[in-house]
Amino acid sequence: MSNSNRANALPFLGRGPVNENPKDSGVAEQGFVAIAMIFARTWPFLKPYVVGYWRELSFSGRAGAHSRDTVASDTPGDAANDPESARWSFNHIPPLATLTAALGPITGALPYNESWLYDFLLLTSFAMAGLTWCLLFAKQRFYAGLSTSLFIIGAIAFLFAVFAVEGTLDNVYVAIMCAVSTGIWLLQYRVDEGKLRLRVRLGSHLIYYFVGVWASTLLLILIALFSVDVVSQSILQAKPLTPFIADLIASPELAGAPIDTDVAAAAQGNAAVELAPLTADQRHSLKWVYAAFLVLGWIAQLPLGFALPYYYIYIMQRLNQDLRVALVGQWHQLSMRYHSNHRVGDSVYRIYQDSSQVTAVIGELTQALQVLITYFTGIVFLFALDPILGLMALSIIVGTLIWARWFSPRMRVNSLVSRQANSNFTSRVQETFSSTRLIKAFGAEPQEQQRFEADSINAFNASYNVRSLVAVIGIVTFTIAAGALLYGQYLTAIWAFGERETYASVLVALVGLSFLRWNLSAYQSAQEYLGASSVSIRELVDRWTRAQDIAMGLNRVFDILDIEPDVTSKPGAQALGELRREIRFDSVSFAYEPTRPVLQDVSFSVTPGTVTAIVGPTGSGKTSLMSLISRLFDPDSGSVSIDGVDLKDLDLDSLRAGVSVALQENVLFGLSLRDNIRYAVPDAPDEQLMEAVRVACVEDYIAGLPDGLDTVLSDRGGKLSTGQRQRLSIARALVKGAPILILDEPTAALDAATEHRVLQRLTEWAKQRAVFLITHRISTIQQADTILYIDQGKLIEQGSHEELMSLQGGAYRAFVETEARLSQRSASEQNA
Repeated sequence: MSNSNRANALPFLGRGPVNENPKDSGVAEQGFVAIAMIFARTWPFLKPYVVGYWRELSFSGRAGAHSRDTVASDTPGDAANDPESARWSFNHIPPLATLTAALGPITGALPYNESWLYDFLLLTSFAMAGLTWCLLFAKQRFYAGLSTSLFIIGAIAFLFAVFAVEGTLDNVYVAIMCAVSTGIWLLQYRVDEGKLRLRVRLGSHLIYYFVGVWASTLLLILIALFSVDVVSQSILQAKPLTPFIADLIASPELAGAPIDTDVAAAAQGNAAVELAPLTADQRHSLKWVYAAFLVLGWIAQLPLGFALPYYYIYIMQRLNQDLRVALVGQWHQLSMRYHSNHRVGDSVYRIYQDSSQVTAVIGELTQALQVLITYFTGIVFLFALDPILGLMALSIIVGTLIWARWFSPRMRVNSLVSRQANSNFTSRVQETFSSTRLIKAFGAEPQEQQRFEADSINAFNASYNVRSLVAVIGIVTFTIAAGALLYGQYLTAIWAFGERETYASVLVALVGLSFLRWNLSAYQSAQEYLGASSVSIRELVDRWTRAQDIAMGLNRVFDILDIEPDVTSKPGAQALGELRREIRFDSVSFAYEPTRPVLQDVSFSVTPGTVTAIVGPTGSGKTSLMSLISRLFDPDSGSVSIDGVDLKDLDLDSLRAGVSVALQENVLFGLSLRDNIRYAVPDAPDEQLMEAVRVACVEDYIAGLPDGLDTVLSDRGGKLSTGQRQRLSIARALVKGAPILILDEPTAALDAATEHRVLQRLTEWAKQRAVFLITHRISTIQQADTILYIDQGKLIEQGSHEELMSLQGGAYRAFVETEARLSQRSASEQNA
């Protein structure tokens, strides 16, 4: 490809050509629900990292403690998914939670009817206790909702105790109440024969991670609130600290002393209490307190800052591994029909690239949840300062939703096209590298380079279209959000200059901040939350954009996982035993496509201890016929049976274990000779291995190698001759010791002497086994006990070599005579 063509194919401006159409024509019509459903399908892979596993501990007086791990169900007492769960009990949790809730007013930790704040905490405590009783008797379908309610109420109670109620005793009490309530999910017990057994839920990595994120966020909020009030109000303007922050740093004197001496009158509402400003020394000392607070906050955040990212990567990599393993496992189960119709590179791309999108699901959901919490927290705060600000922050959503309606379908289509183009590019790379010998033999490097560049440019342009669309989405979203942000800055500056009273001054004071009127601190906080709301909207749009790309990748993965294998074992299928009587094909017909039959009404039988040659023109259906024995395909009509048992009634794994195949394409791996030969039977003993080597007549070659069987081959055995690879392939089939052996062109690359030795040893080895030879070589065919001549998918003739040669005008006889004439002509030309 010339430089000018490359420049035109990769334009600096505009859209380059993309030769792809989305295979899923309905992708543009998919909306939020469809994307959410795709994300929801990842739950089976996320579930183990949420419910974890049970660590069982048993205690006895003599033997001490013992432990073992079992799979955890997502509901206690779920006998269907966890048969032993019905024997485990968490009856101790509801009474313990009720007792803990009652101890609040009894001990004075939460005095009753003293303040509505304490009453609210009491209400949440008894609500948690009530939910534990509900969980004890609830049916399975209600468990998730009740558990979620318990978590939400506990989180609200804890946050309310920390930020709205003064003192530390209530914080400790609510924390204990939350811990007791979660015990219903964490700890269970039972008594067996006088032995106490406990089980503790472990391995809930996603739960642990989100608890860490929540703790880190809570600490950051505390630091932010402290910093805004202390720096903006007290250090810069000499205003006293709020009682909440003064108590937090154990310096109540910094809350200020009242100037009005008639404190009692002021307390009754007859006079306003004016607090004296902080002295210079107090402000100076407060700077050191602030610095120390920041250092302590940084130290507290440091472990979480290091641990959480590492923990997140650990969870995501395990999750990706699980999906990738499941995808490859499904890929192995698919029939040859699927593999025949799909490029290898497409499967590689789905397994390697598309499957990795599952790790982004958690990240996107987590970040979206955090952004939503930040956004609505800011909305609440802005409404408290002034409803106009809250409405302005909300108005950003309206414009964003209108904008999203335009870009969302375009994003889905472009994402799917990009993945298909890159999948095709991966296929091109795989096909090029696997055909290196052929390309060099024909001098086809320029043509392959041109094809490679065409697919590469196609993939680049498709990916570029996605990235450029993402950039446009971000710019327009920023413009929408910036308009509301700029107008909000204008209003808050005017209000702060005029010291206008904030809208929900009572609520603001309740939290312990000084924003009763618009001041510098209120202005800065309003700007912070307006900015955070603007950023939140932009991040939500970014999350939604990425979610659509992720969904397109996951959808390609689930397309594979949803495919039902054509060939499976029936429930209760019997295992294949020894071959005793016969292998029978009864009126078998088969086709890859309905309009193109491959086999038509084929019937024959083979007995143990015989060698059967399958002969016929190229494309007559010989290999397809043998593929039915190992159930790579099932016949469309008729049946294949072993000792009178239809192959469909045999266990598929045991059937394929009883069939050994040496393919026409001699595939070898970059492993040692020993591992290549023992590929199907990794634990085969050396005696069995050496016997296979002897029968395949490859012992002399191996003996001449410096490392013998431990010699490591190059990729695909590239340094071996075709004959050497063929004999190694035969040895690999023989070492399995299967009762049925299929050899596809086993001697095509062997000289006459080696062929004779291999066939002689193979005949001796094959006693009590059925051997099938797919071949065109007359010398090989003559060694067979029975010959099946197939043409255009039909069994034309069958019998021994002598019987078929005696048929005047027979198809097999004509085949042999033609091969003989061609051999004589070839010999004459070589002699000449």
